[in-house]
Amino acid sequence: MLSFEGFLQKIFSKKKEEKLTEEEFGYTYIHGLIFYNTYFDAVAKALPKGSLCFIVGGWVRDRIINRPIGKNIDVDFLVTTSPMEVVKNLKAIVGGSIFQFEKEKTVATLIFEEGEYKYRFDFSYLDISDMPENSDFEEKENFIYQKLKEDLLSRDFTINAIAVNFDDTSGLSASQTVLIDPSGGFKDIQEGIIRPISYENIKKDPVRMIRGYRIASDLDFDVDKDFDRFVRKNVNLLKDSPKERIRDEFLKVINSEDGYKGIRLIKECGILDFITRNSTDDIEILRKVEEVLKKKFI
Repeated sequence: MLSFEGFLQKIFSKKKEEKLTEEEFGYTYIHGLIFYNTYFDAVAKALPKGSLCFIVGGWVRDRIINRPIGKNIDVDFLVTTSPMEVVKNLKAIVGGSIFQFEKEKTVATLIFEEGEYKYRFDFSYLDISDMPENSDFEEKENFIYQKLKEDLLSRDFTINAIAVNFDDTSGLSASQTVLIDPSGGFKDIQEGIIRPISYENIKKDPVRMIRGYRIASDLDFDVDKDFDRFVRKNVNLLKDSPKERIRDEFLKVINSEDGYKGIRLIKECGILDFITRNSTDDIEILRKVEEVLKKKFI
């Protein structure tokens, strides 16, 4: 397995007073056990020799804020090998059902259950196949980091663009973990802010606008004021998004723990009115939902 220890050692050895250069990323040390799940030991066995794995997204974010895990456990992984191979290996260990779908990239998923708990592990590909041959160890480190950084900076919001090295979290011996955080997501988590990584990323996938308000409602965070202004001026970007994705994200708002708050947020910024004006198959359902919510908020 390609060692990642040297890369982390370079970060661990930095003194706090040293200033990071622009080529390096903001880092924070966190106790490793907060990211651990017992099924990570099975994931470790499912990973082919020579592959690297990172945990990204909501699992990292929610563990940082110590959000209750609940009975639906979703974890996103980035792997430098075939995601489907990992999923098949994992299924042989824990059972479950496999499917594959297209999101920002191809994702291979394993869903399985343990009593009342439902697990969903999503695996996507971090392509390092074009690493220059005969690279020395430091060049490999830098290459892997740049690829990871590119992936993280292509995501939606800073708080969802933090990664941790899987090896730091996959055993009870894990003591401290480096947050790989090129967009300042840890700071935004501390301040309770939903901030996009870039508006170009939002324009590429406008459904992310709905997701931002939904996450703000779920976490009781504030939406960044500049982002809110951007959404109010650019709601019509949603017109070119697949209606089924808009519907699915909208239903997540409705079905969230505080669905009323989520609906209020997307109404205030104009998204709800856009949805009710432009939906087709679901227009009657959406109008009925809006009528119910108007009784509370209008």
